[in-house]
This record gives sequence, structure tokens and C-alpha cells, in this order.
Amino acid sequence: MLSLEEYESLQETAHLLRSPANAKRLIEAVDALERGKSLKRKLKL
Repeated sequence: MLSLEEYESLQETAHLLRSPANAKRLIEAVDALERGKSLKRKLKL
């Protein structure tokens, strides 16, 4: 059994990975983060 929050998270992940181009971009971004290749930026609010 899943909570509604977990179910919605899985649905969102499936949606984001549905496009092969988007899936590739997201996987590469996660890879870069895991290798320490990220930038820290401040957001203007």
C-alpha cells in the first residue's frame, strides 16, 4: 500500500521520464550531481 503522496510522486516521475529526451536530460543531471559537478546559485525572489 502507498500513501497518496508516494503515489503522486511516482506518477510525476513517470510523466517526467515519458519523453526520451527529457529522461536523458534528467538522468545526465542526476549523474552530474552525484559526481559533484553542480553549481550553487542564489535565486532572486
